[in-house]
Amino acid sequence: MVSGPTELEHVLTRLEILLNDVWDQRPAGAATSATAPLVSLGVDSLTLALLLDKVGREFHIDWTADTPPGAASSLRSIADLVLRRDGGGATAAEA
Repeated sequence: MVSGPTELEHVLTRLEILLNDVWDQRPAGAATSATAPLVSLGVDSLTLALLLDKVGREFHIDWTADTPPGAASSLRSIADLVLRRDGGGATAAEA
């Protein structure tokens, strides 16, 4: 089992890909930061809903059950939730 930052990096990379998949038009000059609030990156409510749907399907997360309020505030907070729910080892199916 791989441990340490590689799991987090894998999940963050996958989340960035999912965000790019659902982002109709990335705001000009918007660089993705794992810790920046999604709102400050220019993610609107529809894009966030689409992102959370894809994340939920890929990582088997039920957003209505026991999800803390700040769980989707940044890519890092989503990654932390994925890793916590998976016991520390991300094994998402590549879609």
